[in-house]
Amino acid sequence: MKFLKRYFGPGRHTALSTLLVYSILSSATVAGNLDQGVTDAPVVSPKRFSSDVNAFYLGLSGGYATGGTDRFGLRTSTGSLFEIGEVDLSGGYGGIRGGWRGVLPAMGGRDYVYGFELGYDFGSLDDEVSTQIGGVDVTGGSEVSDVLSVRFRNGLSNKSGTVLYFLTVGYVQGDVTTTSSITSGTAVQSLEDEGSRPGFSASIGAEHRLNENWSITGEYEYVQFESETVEFDGGFSTKSTPRYRGLRFGLNYTF
Repeated sequence: MKFLKRYFGPGRHTALSTLLVYSILSSATVAGNLDQGVTDAPVVSPKRFSSDVNAFYLGLSGGYATGGTDRFGLRTSTGSLFEIGEVDLSGGYGGIRGGWRGVLPAMGGRDYVYGFELGYDFGSLDDEVSTQIGGVDVTGGSEVSDVLSVRFRNGLSNKSGTVLYFLTVGYVQGDVTTTSSITSGTAVQSLEDEGSRPGFSASIGAEHRLNENWSITGEYEYVQFESETVEFDGGFSTKSTPRYRGLRFGLNYTF
């Protein structure tokens, strides 16, 4: 205190006390603000399907189909039926699609997602089979192209809401061309019938959200067209039931 009195004098005690208190409070304030300006980094993750309660989407898809065995038999005008063989439709195809979906809460923190989808597939699936009957070469073939579809899609998401496991059932309409040729020596008789035919489809698959707008899909599908008796010229006919199984992958953009 003698040291303080010497330099500040008795009248300076109050000023000194005030200075010390101010210094302590300033230090505490600075220490308390050390964390100011430090914020947690934002976490970027795909949206849940439930974030789009009513959403529209557009997409592209492509796949490869095979495994649709259809027996081809040729019936003559006299009623005789000749077995030609099995037609196995196969080939690649691509498509465009658009749809709408809604979401309802489900048990266990999952979402029930449902909606309708319109699609158009281009490309052709075909196959041809031939045999010899009594020295005559007989060929039968089938081709499917330009398939329009209306599908009902529904399923459950995982708990994080980023993957949807779905089932679809739908109505399809496609162009079906049925052909046959009969070759005896140098004489060839070609038969053909073309028309639009209805059918149905079913599939099972999954959709994974990449971010707020984009998602990828993969599904295994089965398509079958209505069975129909095809009448050729010359009194020949065959019963045609084209069908195929395909593995399809796609990319969707949700609005």
